[in-house]
Amino acid sequence: MTAPDQLRSRLVEFLRIDAPRPHRRFHRGALSPAVAILAVMIFTLAGLVIDGGRQLGARSRAVGYAQEAARVGAAAIQLNSAEAKIDTTKAATAIAGFCGQVQNNDPTVTSCGPTTLTEKEVDIQVDIQNKTTFLGLIGKQSLKATGAGQAHAEQGVDKADDSPTIPPIVVNSTPDGPGTIPITTAVPPTIDLPCPTWTVGSPTPVWTLTPFPFPATCKPNVTPTPTPTPNPSDTPPTGTPPSPTDTPPSGR
Repeated sequence: MTAPDQLRSRLVEFLRIDAPRPHRRFHRGALSPAVAILAVMIFTLAGLVIDGGRQLGARSRAVGYAQEAARVGAAAIQLNSAEAKIDTTKAATAIAGFCGQVQNNDPTVTSCGPTTLTEKEVDIQVDIQNKTTFLGLIGKQSLKATGAGQAHAEQGVDKADDSPTIPPIVVNSTPDGPGTIPITTAVPPTIDLPCPTWTVGSPTPVWTLTPFPFPATCKPNVTPTPTPTPNPSDTPPTGTPPSPTDTPPSGR
């Protein structure tokens, strides 16, 4: 057997797990391939759990930044317009300032800006570059998280008929307090007030429920009781002597 064949034979025996007993001294410190594969799988699962959780947190932050930036842009409303419209110039300045603060506070934010900016709506996209821990062992050094936010100008009342109806207000003027100038254009609300009770032929009672007027439909509703006339048969005749029970006048 030549020298290269002997070297090859010893190398094969060194790598074999089931090598004969005389050659076991060459297997000290050897690593089984199954152990190496299992270790790689464990690190990969740990990377998916830990780095995956951090990736979800990064995406949640990106969505929050994008939504707040969209609200900041939509808050720039054109003041001289009859409709709710976004001032694109002011909105772009406000979004740029907000994104600058976000990138200063969170260095992982790689991009923040509008993808759509019109008078009606604002769309914002934020990208975060999240560095990995365990996935870096297999060559994945970072993960990208993207969040989007949208806001638009909303018209509160489209027509005059959509405005809420406010009931009229009646102000009673007093010389020493608020309400000294009465509102003459307001109409008192219609209230169903009960009519007072009084006898036919008697004066109308005083109406104490001010400032409401006396109801015109109220009429006296109590009929007076007639006075009974005396019966002539019950009157004693003239010249009848006094009754014994009568006390005679004292002449003494």
